[in-house]
Amino acid sequence: MNTPFKGESDLNAWLDRHHVSRIRTQATDLDGFALGKYCAREKFLKALPIGHNLADVSLGSDSKSTPHLGFWHSFRQGAIGDIALKPDLDTLVPDGLESDLGHAICDFAQLDGSPISLCPRTKLKTLEQQLADQGLSVKCTFELEFFLFNNSYADAARKRYQNLSPVGASPLETIYFLRDSFHAAPFMQQVLDRLDWYGIPWEAWNDENGLGQIELNLTPTTPTEMADRVVRAKQIIFETAVQQGLSATFMAHPQEGFSNGMHVHHSLLRDGIPQFFDSNARNRRSPLLMNWLGGLLSTMDASVSYLCPSPNSYRRLREFAAPPVTATWGEENKSTGIRLICDAPKSARIEHRVGAGDLNPYLAMAAILAGGLVGLSEEKPPPPEFTDLGWGIPDSVPRLPSDIMSAAKALQSATKLKTFLNAEDVDYWVKSRRHEWMLFHRAGVDPDSATPTQWEYERYFATV
Repeated sequence: MNTPFKGESDLNAWLDRHHVSRIRTQATDLDGFALGKYCAREKFLKALPIGHNLADVSLGSDSKSTPHLGFWHSFRQGAIGDIALKPDLDTLVPDGLESDLGHAICDFAQLDGSPISLCPRTKLKTLEQQLADQGLSVKCTFELEFFLFNNSYADAARKRYQNLSPVGASPLETIYFLRDSFHAAPFMQQVLDRLDWYGIPWEAWNDENGLGQIELNLTPTTPTEMADRVVRAKQIIFETAVQQGLSATFMAHPQEGFSNGMHVHHSLLRDGIPQFFDSNARNRRSPLLMNWLGGLLSTMDASVSYLCPSPNSYRRLREFAAPPVTATWGEENKSTGIRLICDAPKSARIEHRVGAGDLNPYLAMAAILAGGLVGLSEEKPPPPEFTDLGWGIPDSVPRLPSDIMSAAKALQSATKLKTFLNAEDVDYWVKSRRHEWMLFHRAGVDPDSATPTQWEYERYFATV
């Protein structure tokens, strides 16, 4: 409190200048849900540096907040107890709309402040450090896709999420259509104003393929900071929808037609210098890039579990529906699992196209970094570049896991990937996916139906 803070003499001076009397803490659970409390300023300050308490089931429960009691993790006590939300004060920002409110992103921690490896944000920071130990850093960004409806969340629930009214001008599944964008512009302007206030730079937004679908592109930064920006942007989008009497969902497949993805662009740097482009190498692709690609491709089946975390995620992975269905890569090939862009040093990057709109950005990015590290540690070359369309190809080309349990089994057997992600944490994640799969099937739903089930809508539409 008495040390300099963001250019102020101390934290109290910053809070005074921004008139903050309440702070909303925020952490992300395994399913990517935003959890936290509204704390009085005095409570928030008194709890520093460890932060305030909350029940350990906040990190040990399913997407309906039912505690995981049939399996356990070593971070938990023998019975249900407390853990802490430890604020990262570098993330503290004023709200912009509520004049006395501030926001802080937190890590789940033990009551003595020690880290919990299962915490998604801690997981990603650990992977970043493993790369830093090799002299490498990452620059990345996520493409956020979501559907926007004229119906409020309450109205959507009353209609059982059927026959909703997408925001747009046309019933056609167009892309970049400015008349659809014009209808969404009042909503997006408020979103962008709040992003600016939070210090979240953005590059562009547009009408996407689905009815009422929007894509938002954020400016690249480091992995943990980018994941922080993604969870904050999603919360802003939700709150703006509520305030305008609309509904927005990142549910991977909320209706027939196109789905929500969350593509991840990233590149590696050493001492701030991009490392993927090599003008002296074949096709300008550096050896480091090729080994990184080799790791991503060899672990892709396993990483799907983190990139597509719910039963609904897999409704998106369909042939000719835009998402990839194979562990393939190609230069400027948007039908493969990985699209490579390698035309210039600063723009050379990988676009990982497998992720669904409902992924947890911390865990998804951690899985991608872990896969790349596998490639570097084994100097693994990638399979041959795929130059054809990635859909409608012979069955001899293996497909990615097509359901939540197939992906979990692939992750369970990915020994090398588990060494970078922590074996106990991976095993716990696999059990949590099995738990979700069992609840899905106990609801008596049809996993092969063309449209989502009521169980999926109630569980994911307003939450992910």
